[in-house]
Parts: sequence; structure tokens; C-alpha cells
Amino acid sequence: MNASYLSPAITLFHADGSLDLDSQKKLYENLIAHGIDGILVEGSSSEFFAMDMEQRRAMAKFAIDTIDHRVKLIVGTSSMVAREIIDFSNYCLEQGADAVMILPPYYFHFDDEALLQYYDRLAGEIHGPIYIYNFPDNTGYTIAPETVVKLAKLHSNIVGMKDTISGMDHTRELIKTVKSELPEFEIYSGFDDNFAHNVLAGGNGCIGALSNVVPEVCTAWVRAFRENDLEGIAKGQQTIDRLMDLYSVRSPFLPVLKEALRLRGISATSASTFPMPNATVEDDAAIQAIFHKDSIH
Repeated sequence: MNASYLSPAITLFHADGSLDLDSQKKLYENLIAHGIDGILVEGSSSEFFAMDMEQRRAMAKFAIDTIDHRVKLIVGTSSMVAREIIDFSNYCLEQGADAVMILPPYYFHFDDEALLQYYDRLAGEIHGPIYIYNFPDNTGYTIAPETVVKLAKLHSNIVGMKDTISGMDHTRELIKTVKSELPEFEIYSGFDDNFAHNVLAGGNGCIGALSNVVPEVCTAWVRAFRENDLEGIAKGQQTIDRLMDLYSVRSPFLPVLKEALRLRGISATSASTFPMPNATVEDDAAIQAIFHKDSIH
């Protein structure tokens, strides 16, 4: 059974807020070495919302050059300014990114017709593949499956969607509604523990942040699906279910995942952008306890 696991790569910083490109390269190389299917940069795990456009372009160019087509590379180009999205998206595609991913507008709620107009305009001016990013916890509303079908029929460069919703209800309806008419349209879950349900329902897999920390677990899970290994599939689900506790150590969870990367020797620090809190000694103890359950070092 076909399945894919993509990693929404964390952006790593020095304590002064500058990009830590040495650690970033180490993260990308570790993901690729462990067989991850693709990398999303400047998604929600990246702190793109706290980076200016100059820093975002620098991060995108570094990722494009470093990953160098060894795996699929998607760049998140979300912004509240449509012109910035279009210009940044075309820059990334021209530099060699495989696709871009775009959130709907946030702050205000937009209805189906407004969302149709929004993505219709963007897709008409962006010269390459686009993934829609549905994240209602952060935008305040969700994108209806029927709207996704209309957009994908209007624009052949709208090729897929990341659906970041904790349950599978909406993702399941997306798979049923969209893939029944457009079977090649890609639908990924945004929470790691929904990977198996997504694939079994007919989706394409997951773009989950735990893959930054434990890519070997995620790719073993994918391999179990591809080899129809039921025992391996169950083991992957149970391991990921335990590791999901990393998300609840503190809120927001990003400093915890960064600290987990530091503890595993991938990053030099767990520095985040203001106002993200710093990881604590208590966080370290919680992370180590979660790792211990699955003999992760």
C-alpha cells in the first residue's frame, strides 16, 4: 500500500535570532538519510510568522540548495499580503522548489465564495504546483471539501492539501469528495497519529512534525505500509501515539520539539523567536521520560 511521510521542518535559530544554518543543514541531512519522503519548509513548525521576508527568502534558498532535489521540497509561502505570496511563491519555484503551500487568510473568517476567489487569484498568478493548507485551529475556520474540488478543477496547479485537524472527520470527507472526482489530488493529514487512518481511508499520508525528532520511527511506519506489514503498522501507530505526548509538554509545543532535537544532537540550541518561551529543565525531564518509553536516545 502506498504511503508518504513528509517532514514540516523546524527552523533553527541562534540565540540572537539569526538562522542557525549549520544545525539546519544537519536536520535536513538527518531527515534525508532516514528516508523521509519530502520536506516542507516555512510551514507552521517553522515560525515563519515571526520572520521577515528577507529571512524567509534566505531560508527558502538555503533549503532549495541544500536539499537539491534529493526529496520533494515544498515551501510554505503564506502571508496576509497576496502580492507577497505570489512574488515569494514564484521566487521559490524559480529557484527550484517543487511546490508551495499556502494557508487561507486568517484574522477574519472567510466564506466559501471568498476562499474560492482567493485561491483562484493566487493560482492564476503562481507558476507552479500549489498545496492548500487547512489549519482551522490557527485560522479560525475550515475549507470545505466542495470548495477544494472547485479550485482543483479550475486550476491544474492546485495539486494537493494538508489538512491539520486533530480528528479525521474533515479529512475523511475530503478524501471521499475530492478523490472520487480527482484521484491524483494529494491529501495529507497534519497530525502524526492520523497517518494510518489517512492512508487506509485512501489519502496520501502525513506531514507531521514528530518526523523532525524521530524520522526513523516515521519512515519505518511508511515501510510497514508499503510492505503490507500489519504488525509493523500497529507498532508504528502505538509508538507514535506515545510520542504524541511531546506536543502536550507545553503550549506552544515548538520549543519542546526544538529541545528534543538538541537532546538528540541535531541542533546546537533550542532558541525560538520571540515570544516563544524557552524550554526548561522540567521540559527536558518530560522529553527524556517520553523517549525512554521507546528506547529513543
